[in-house]
Amino acid sequence: MILLSLLFLILGFIGLFFGAKVVIIGLESIADRFHISHIMVGLTILSIGTSLPEIAVSIMGGFDKLLGIDPTIDGIVIGNKIGSFLTQITLILGILAVSQPIFVSKWELRREGPMLFISLLIFLFFSLDGILTRFEALLMIIIYIIYLLLVIWSERRLTKYKKLESSYLEKERLDTVAFEPIESPHKTSSTFKDICIFLIGLFILVFAAEITLLSSHDLSREFHIPENVIGILIVGFGTSLPELVADLTAIRRGSFGIAVGDILGSNICDILLATGSGAIIINFNVPRIILVFDIPVLFLALFIAIYFLWSKKTLKRWEGILLISFYGVYTILKISMFQI
Repeated sequence: MILLSLLFLILGFIGLFFGAKVVIIGLESIADRFHISHIMVGLTILSIGTSLPEIAVSIMGGFDKLLGIDPTIDGIVIGNKIGSFLTQITLILGILAVSQPIFVSKWELRREGPMLFISLLIFLFFSLDGILTRFEALLMIIIYIIYLLLVIWSERRLTKYKKLESSYLEKERLDTVAFEPIESPHKTSSTFKDICIFLIGLFILVFAAEITLLSSHDLSREFHIPENVIGILIVGFGTSLPELVADLTAIRRGSFGIAVGDILGSNICDILLATGSGAIIINFNVPRIILVFDIPVLFLALFIAIYFLWSKKTLKRWEGILLISFYGVYTILKISMFQI
């Protein structure tokens, strides 16, 4: 039974990997067709697309709890959001920096940095009583929609900076390439084919997320490990694979706007939209250990990451190594001391 659960878990991770790749191909082609900029792709389409595993885990977890299939699935679902956030802001961001120093603009940090803290504060405030209600979930979704609309409005304003003097562009550290329409490296195809590719990838992601969720629950039961630990360290890592794939691909192509935008936008999406999409189905209980240990650690990790990004607007390799080390130390502490 344990070997079977491990096998399904591996299959789930593989499905997340290849599902993300297919979704990215479809999204790039669609973005190319509609002349969508790199930043818009990173902060909206790609951030939501690579967050589909987290959204799927929430929705499926909500239905599993509502139907009585797994009344105690809260730990995996909530832990998944915290684990995914922490994995992306430390491990994945660190891996990207180690692979190549990452350029970041002041504009992006001023807009997305505060929103990352705000989204986490909203989650913490709603969870202080130990439960996320349907009403609170609705508010989280509405807040995310408002944020998304502001991003669209802001992105349209950015297009005018291409006409500004080079001195201003240098001061703001604006990556003008990020404002250009994205060009898909794939051959031109019909809109119908692009949509079909996207839907196939979406199906793979959703199916793989469900396999990951069920197998992780079985492992929790077999090894007697609290579900919040499984949700944070295993499911959180697994559902972050699409972000890692997308961002490494973007960096290899020189699209730093997409890579950074996806990390920032995806975390905001995970904590607000993904969490809300499940809690709006049924109330989720928030494990106390997440409130007293994991959330404070996440705030610390976010502060360190934003500080590194803001200091010289470039995330260097040694800073990436520190972020990876932070994730390693957190994992050791979580397993050894802070499970329940």
